[in-house]
This record gives sequence, C-alpha cells and structure tokens, in this order.
Amino acid sequence: MKNYLSILLLLSTLTINAQYCIFFDFKAEDPEMVVSTLTKAMNTDWAKNIQATKSLFAYLPNGTTESTHSIQLCFPNEEAFENAFMSYGQSMEAQLLWEGKLADYSIDVSQSLNTPIWYNGQDWANDNVFMIYQMDVTNPGMYLKEFKSFSQKIAKKLGYENNSYGLAFPIVGKNSEFSHFAWIGSPDIKTALGNTKKMLSDPLFAEFSTKVAGIRKVVNTVMSVRVMDFK
Repeated sequence: MKNYLSILLLLSTLTINAQYCIFFDFKAEDPEMVVSTLTKAMNTDWAKNIQATKSLFAYLPNGTTESTHSIQLCFPNEEAFENAFMSYGQSMEAQLLWEGKLADYSIDVSQSLNTPIWYNGQDWANDNVFMIYQMDVTNPGMYLKEFKSFSQKIAKKLGYENNSYGLAFPIVGKNSEFSHFAWIGSPDIKTALGNTKKMLSDPLFAEFSTKVAGIRKVVNTVMSVRVMDFK
C-alpha cells in the first residue's frame, strides 16, 4: 500500500467519474494461512469503513504469470480510493496484518490500479468467473472500436448480455508485457469454458481477429475465479 502514494498524486488530477480496481497479485505459499490472515485484515476497522468491494480470486490455469491469487479492491471513484489510502496509513492494525503477516505466507508478484476504458454496464461484482485476455495494443482507439462492435455482437449471439464484459488498462503499475486486458464474466466455470469455446469457433471471432491482427498481440490468458468476498 505504501507504494501507492504516486497513485494519489495522479488521481488528484483526474476529474472524470470512474471505477478503479487495485489488483494485488501474489503467489500463495500457504493458501490456508493467506485466507486466515486476509480475513483478519478485512475485519479491521479500516477495511470495514472503506467504500470498496473486497475480494479474493484464484488464478486456475494462470498462463505465464507466477501469481496464484489476486486480492482485488474496487472503488466507485477517486475520492473513495483516496479515503481508503489515507485511512490505511493511520491503521497500524491493518498495516501489521497486510504488510507483515501476509508476507509470511505469500510472495508479492505485481500491483496495479486498473480502470475500464469501456464495458457493457453490468456489475462485475455479480460474476464469479472471469476469462481475462492480456494484450499489447499498439492502436488503442482502433482496437476499442473493433472490440466494442465484436463483443456486443458475440454477447448477444451467445446469450451473456447480462454478464459483465469490457476492456481495461492499468492506469498505474503497468505490466511490461501488456498494455490492456479484456474480460468476460460468467456465473461459473462451466459457463465460462462453454462460452469461450463457442466464441473462439464463431465466424464473428475470426472476422474480429483479422481486423485487429496488426494492432494487438495476446500475451497471456487467465481464468480468474472468485474465492470469497469480504464484507
């Protein structure tokens, strides 16, 4: 969390309304103790009073990343993020658990603050499984245009319009391998796999892939499964 002072300086210059999600990706050395420590951290006064959803995800087939899990805190706006950051600095209890105990049972892999460029308006907090496509995009404007057109058509065709899907990027904490990521939410693993298989074999996907072949490279794919939410 201390590394996010630079984020606050950046966010203070933003005037748009947006949602921000911090991803703390890590390798769990002792998953049981990670869950126990996280539960204690999320029961502190600091965690109970921040305006954010708080969730733990597991990366199942995790591609090339070393991460096995991700702690994700999602904020409705810049003010909510700032308040959480500032109050964290005043909570010794939260700091001891987050920066002390948790480090005993896990290895930090990456931290990023992510924001959607575009999504279909559905609340991703209602989805439990996410197919995530990490990409290096060289022409973001063109890619977004093609992605919006394709994703809306395929969602309607395959019947997942009421699940969340969209395109996002790390506004701070950029990964050297990818600039953007797309996601498709599902209620469960079997639905996520079934829809993915249908999408990849659909002519709409072939047409979309041809259009964006020269401006994006998929560098990793991950299935992210919600393990638990913290109140």
